[in-house]
Amino acid sequence: MKKNIIIFGLAFLSLTSCDKMLDVDPKISGRTLTDLSFETLQGVRQASVGLYPPVLGVYRNIWQLDVMSDDAHNTVADGLETNSLDNRSGFAYNLWADSYTGIGRCNTFLTRVPALQTLPGNETALKNQFLGEAYFLRALHYFNLVRLYGDVPLITVEPTNVNQLYIPRTPAAQVYAQIESDLLQAISLLPARYPNAAIVQPIAPNIGGHTDIGRATSGAARTLLGHMYLTTGNNIKAEEQLQAVVNSGVYSLNSNYATNFGALPGGTENGVESIFEAQFAPQGTLNGAQNEFGWQFAPPDELSSGVAGFNRYMPTNKALTLASDLNNTLVEAFSTSDLRLGLSVRTNNGTPTVAVSQKFYVQGSGNTSSVNWVVYRYADVLLMLAEAQQAQGNKDVQALANLNLVHNHPRTGLAAYVGLTGNALRDAIRLERRLELNLEGKRWFDLLRWGNIVQVMQAHNRPIQANTGGLLPIPRAEIDLNPNLTQNTGYN
Repeated sequence: MKKNIIIFGLAFLSLTSCDKMLDVDPKISGRTLTDLSFETLQGVRQASVGLYPPVLGVYRNIWQLDVMSDDAHNTVADGLETNSLDNRSGFAYNLWADSYTGIGRCNTFLTRVPALQTLPGNETALKNQFLGEAYFLRALHYFNLVRLYGDVPLITVEPTNVNQLYIPRTPAAQVYAQIESDLLQAISLLPARYPNAAIVQPIAPNIGGHTDIGRATSGAARTLLGHMYLTTGNNIKAEEQLQAVVNSGVYSLNSNYATNFGALPGGTENGVESIFEAQFAPQGTLNGAQNEFGWQFAPPDELSSGVAGFNRYMPTNKALTLASDLNNTLVEAFSTSDLRLGLSVRTNNGTPTVAVSQKFYVQGSGNTSSVNWVVYRYADVLLMLAEAQQAQGNKDVQALANLNLVHNHPRTGLAAYVGLTGNALRDAIRLERRLELNLEGKRWFDLLRWGNIVQVMQAHNRPIQANTGGLLPIPRAEIDLNPNLTQNTGYN
């Protein structure tokens, strides 16, 4: 189902007054919203829509982590393929800037909206939903930041002066505690699905039925919380949250793997397996709300716009010349009978022959597109649940069952695993994440979580930068603005 949703209200960004309201300077972490009325529910609803555009910025760029990993590569001198970033990396800056832009908007929203009182019950339920969305999105941004950069400045209120933005980096443990708090709030406030069952229609004058598919749900918040617990080693709590997503009955696996991805034939968006997606806008509707997957992912000979593709996102395949020096490549990891490989990766017809990612790029498309980026889907939940269970040491039977729900699904063409326990089961779960979630921006984060990123990338023949631990550099532009920031080790 394509977005009727947060393209939703991205439409209101085209209005001059709303451009002014949502003018956030990404150069300063947490810069506030201005000139926005939070005195009516309609104003709050418009402001809630403005919380989502920074998500597009983050997931417009997140694929570059795959290029840093063993799943993708390129031949562009951008420092990604060779793991040789510096503190002026545009990639590191854009992820930081878009994340803090989103955090700044959420902080303003969460500071001002609670003051809106004396609403009828129906409108109070909607206000609470909007607050839940802000808590979820702030947690999502901080979760990305703390995994990418380690300690980061933690700002949770709307600043009243610029000096409140120039703070030191907060220890990661405190950032994770804030993420947990935000997500518990979000779970208590968000609906399981839309339309929100807590709201009787119609809601209020000038506010429609509010069936906004694409907004955050309690299932998305539980998934993120379970992922956060898994990342911090709290496997019991991770299992609790992820099992709750399974037990909700809201989600299921698509019968066809291709159905998950709008760029593939028969693909849809926001379907039964989708939990949260970055919602890009159709070409020609909202300027700047598209992605650049066309020219970034395409080989030079495939775009319809007359602009050569940049080959910046090629799946690794040792059988091809450009990746012949790489080991343990993505394509090698697949069984020849795995039906997901042909839907995920193909080769072009040009010279040289290169591997092409198919999930988010339509062959022959223009420079930009509206294909959504899938942030979380149900298969991810099942595999995280299996990982959390296996890590506890006494739940291998349950972990194997959840692994096989993905691995042995008819859409893979693979036989079930039988009798796996201990490290063999752990390794099978890790391999399944690489295959099932290939080229979805997961691999780098998984390797960081498992603590084997140094060994894996060394074996791949693309070692990570020395002494960085896989973290990105704090952008030099941010350190220049904020003298209280320090750089990550391994970067000048």
